[in-house]
Order: sequence, then C-alpha cells, then structure tokens
Amino acid sequence: MKKKTMTLTLLSLTLVVFFSLTEALLAQDRLVPKVDNFILLIDESGSMFLTQQGGVPTKAGMAKGILIEMNELIPELDYIGVIQTFPPNKILVGPKRYDRNSFAKVIEELPVKGTIFGNRTPLGTGILDLGEVLKEMPRGKTAIIIFSDGEENLGVEALKALDKLREKYSNVSFHTVSMSDKEKERATLREMSNRTDGIYVEGSDLLSDKMALEGFVKEVFYLVQAPLDSDGDGVIDDVDKCPNTPRGMEVDAQGCPLDSDGDGVVNDADKCPSTPPGVPVDASGCPPDSDADGVPDYLDQCPSTPKGATVNEVGCWSLKATMLFDTNSSYIKDAAHPLLDEVVTILEKNPQIKVEIQGYADNTGTADYNQWLSERRAKRVMDYLVAKGIGLERLQAKGYGSTRPVASNATEEGRAQNRRVELKRMP
Repeated sequence: MKKKTMTLTLLSLTLVVFFSLTEALLAQDRLVPKVDNFILLIDESGSMFLTQQGGVPTKAGMAKGILIEMNELIPELDYIGVIQTFPPNKILVGPKRYDRNSFAKVIEELPVKGTIFGNRTPLGTGILDLGEVLKEMPRGKTAIIIFSDGEENLGVEALKALDKLREKYSNVSFHTVSMSDKEKERATLREMSNRTDGIYVEGSDLLSDKMALEGFVKEVFYLVQAPLDSDGDGVIDDVDKCPNTPRGMEVDAQGCPLDSDGDGVVNDADKCPSTPPGVPVDASGCPPDSDADGVPDYLDQCPSTPKGATVNEVGCWSLKATMLFDTNSSYIKDAAHPLLDEVVTILEKNPQIKVEIQGYADNTGTADYNQWLSERRAKRVMDYLVAKGIGLERLQAKGYGSTRPVASNATEEGRAQNRRVELKRMP
C-alpha cells in the first residue's frame, strides 16, 4: 500500500513545536533521538545560484540561511552526521559524531554564488552517490535531508535513483526542503519524501518562521518523551532515591516516603506521627509503653503502674478526689466504691505490689488545712482497702497537701486535677 505523503505546512509545523515545547516545560520532558544517522545533501548546481522569481537571496543563499539556523536546533544526541554537496559529489564533513560547532564551521563556508551556465543538475546521480557514504555509516535509521530546487537535467532520474538506492539501504528516509518556484520540480521533491515516509517542506516557510523550523527539526530528529516515573509517585526515576515506593504513598522531593517526625517509620505506617526527635519507637512508629498504661515511657513518671490501673497524663495511678469525696470532706462517697474496688482487684492480682496512698489538695484554704485534709483522705482510702482484704503491710497512707500540683491552681479545671489521690508503687 502506498504510504501517505508527510507534507508539513507552516501552520502544522508551528502547532507541533508549540505543543511540544509546552509539554517539555511542564513535564521536564527529555529528547529521544528518532534516527541514528543523518546526511545533509546540498544541491550546488547552477540553478541553485539563481533567485526565486527574481528575488533575493539566491536559492543557495536561502538554503545556507536555513542550515545555519537548523544547526542551532539539532540536539547533540550522538547522531553520526555528514554534510555532502553535489555536483560534483563532495563530502564536506563526516561521517562523524555530530557536534554543533564543527558542523557550523562547514556550513558557514557554503557558497551563495557560483557558476550558473554549464553547471547542470545531476540530482539522480547525487542521490546514487549517497551509497558511498552510507556504507561507511553505522547501521541504523538514517535521515537524508535534501536542500534542492528539484531541477534535474543530467544523468539518471531522481526518483529512479532513489528507488535503486533504497534497494540496498531500506532504512533511510528522504526529507526534502524545496527551493523551487516551479510546481513540476516541487512534485518531484514531494514524491521523494512520499516514497520514504519522509517530510516535504517549503524552504521559504522555514526561512520566514523560526517555530516552523523548530517543528521540522523535531519531526526529523527527535521526539519529546516524558521522563520515567516507574512507581508513579511524581518523582522521575533519574532523581528518585526510593524508586519502588508503593502506589499512593506520599513522598518527598527525592521520591522517598515522608517521615515527618524523623523516627525512621514512614508516615503511612506511623501510628504515632508526632513522636519527638530522638525518642526510640517500635515498628509502628510508637514509643515504648512498658507498663501498657497508654502513656509512653518517655512521658511516664510512674513506669511500673500495674496493668489495668487508671492513670493520669504522666502515667501515675491516680484517682480524682472529687470522684471519691464530697467537697471539703474525707468521707468516701458510695458512688466511689466501684472505683476503689478496681484498685482492690488490681492489688489482689498483684500480691507482690506495695503502694503508698498519697493524698493531695489544691491551694484553696490554708496550707495546714490542706495538709490535714490530704492526710485524712489518704487514710480513708487505706482503711477501705484493708476492709476489703488488702494486708495493711502492703499499704502506707501519706498526705502532701497542696505541695505537688499537677496543673495550675489559677483555674477551676486545674484545681480539680490537683485534688487527687495517687497510688505509688513502693520498692
């Protein structure tokens, strides 16, 4: 089946490069070569030193202008390149690894004026002569970009020469930059590109519009490819230091799972995400809680609390005085019996435990009164526990008045916390 002609108009080339450059800027895309080798084949026959319909510069001058700009746009992606002219067939540079500077020096030396009369156009011969340089080039896909007005008046016909060359070198494509102002010659150049899945474009379009030229270079030489992000975390593989992050996991700029508290356990697995720096944690990111009272060891001021004990914010076995006694009273309320019975149960299950029953008060009233009240309340709790069968030798009652507040006495809430009874394990 005959392949569709790949002719790019000025508008289509402009749109191609606009969207390609936009995508590259947004996604930090990279350039990937579409070909391995390229040959710039430049027609220097007499008709190329004429002008298009009497204008200026000459066709050769137009081609040189395009080549100068084009050389600035070709990315250095390890192509093997050649610049060749005809007639006569002459290799100006290459085959060599393309570098912009050395090719620029050769292009700058291209003539824009030359012999017109008697300098006939063997376009087909120029194409056949490409076989000599192709056999010296590495295997791979080769782009041949012809700068010509398409005129031919000597030797084999261009299209026949093209077909013969491709019998031996099938992995080539011809891209034609037309300098012609005649439809017959344009048709020849267009058909050369059509037969090889190449691109045909008007030289005047490339010369007058930089974006069109950028689009042409892109279509011939490279494609824009989004960088790989194998684990889909939004960080490309080239900079991803944790390339196998599970899908959906939040990561930092280096592609590694976030660990906000720096405890070595990533956020998605961290059940205690606000652990202070330097505090050891378990596999779930939580600090140890040796006595399993819900207060981690680094905060626990009473780390040996028996299992099941009610504790306060600092991990101490603590009972609110307001739950045990009426205001200014040391007599245990009936409603407090279930709470004290829990204490009895814990002590029964742990016969080795001895406790000091500590009474505390807020700063309301005099210091002497608060001391007396705290002692009386501690004694009442001890008497209750003894009455329930706990040996007196395991218990000691002591009052501390208002000397050890656990909260500010400036507020009612703070004073309520300070009115308490604590049970502290004794050695």
